[in-house]
Amino acid sequence: MRRRTLLGSGLVAGLPGCTSIGPTRLDRDQLDYARVMAEAGKRQTLFSLVRMRYGEPPSFLAIRQVVSGYTMQGTVQAGVNAYPSASTSTFGIALGTAQYTDRPTFTLNPVSGEQFVEAYLRPFAPADVLPLIQGGIPVDLLFRLIAQSIGPIQNTHPLGGPNRSGSPEFLRLLARLAKLQEGGALRVRLHRHKAQTRVYIALDTRRTPGLRSLAADVFGLLSLDPALQEIEVIYGVAQDQPRAREIPVLTRSLLNVLYAIAAEIELPDEDVAARRAPATLREPGNPRPSIVIRSGPSQPSRSYAAVVVGGTWYWVEDTDFPSKLAFTILELLKSIAEGTRGSAPPVLTIPAG
Repeated sequence: MRRRTLLGSGLVAGLPGCTSIGPTRLDRDQLDYARVMAEAGKRQTLFSLVRMRYGEPPSFLAIRQVVSGYTMQGTVQAGVNAYPSASTSTFGIALGTAQYTDRPTFTLNPVSGEQFVEAYLRPFAPADVLPLIQGGIPVDLLFRLIAQSIGPIQNTHPLGGPNRSGSPEFLRLLARLAKLQEGGALRVRLHRHKAQTRVYIALDTRRTPGLRSLAADVFGLLSLDPALQEIEVIYGVAQDQPRAREIPVLTRSLLNVLYAIAAEIELPDEDVAARRAPATLREPGNPRPSIVIRSGPSQPSRSYAAVVVGGTWYWVEDTDFPSKLAFTILELLKSIAEGTRGSAPPVLTIPAG
């Protein structure tokens, strides 16, 4: 009887050490959820872009909360019945049960109402998006997406049809800014004072004299005072000034950015011929679209993002790095716009027992 008691107690005591699964799951689940959420976000954006190209309204669901709960329960019973005078009647018994439960909880909020207005219809504030340049985002890709005008120079209008042409100097300005950024001569600075945030850029070519001609060209294109060390970037349109001391940038809303990208999607010829959607638009000089989106009857073997709409597959090629980079910038803009500002956070109750 003493031996039987010790055996049962040892098995039961060892059970709690086997039920702690949290640490072993954390490393794997954190990466898995991050990967899946990123892929789902890209597909949702691509899906909405294609629908907008066909004149359908966009629809977005924002992931507000992810909770993954695990439960492990188990019981063990063991015993030995021994009979000294009859060894053939001695027997042992062991019983055990285990239950594992995985209950992930996702909180998805439709972006609608006031939140949709704030996230998709309000133009981006320069102070919200220009720090991306300092973080390494290419300035030419960023401004091509979010700027309707920079100073007196106009970008193309996404809904202007054949008459949406912008200033011929727009792409030239972006190319010069990109070279200044690559050479380390373009800097962005934020200045916060109470509730106001102001943003400044500087074209500092003291250590890169070979870029001075590019900086002078930028000052000339934007009609800026060349004596300025820093120039404040403000929201607005340019005024008729021979030597401006600010750079007014008329930024787009996120919805406007999406329409600009959707307008350049190549569609199957039969859909254009059937007038399901207008012909693909191109900017003056026929430059490469910001994001090249392909279409075909079957799913590509490998892609950066792919969705099926109306029986046709649309995708961004995995080998098209410029398109992937522009798509990444678009996802960053979505993250900025879909912040929880002005919306109540979700309330989620998690059982502790």
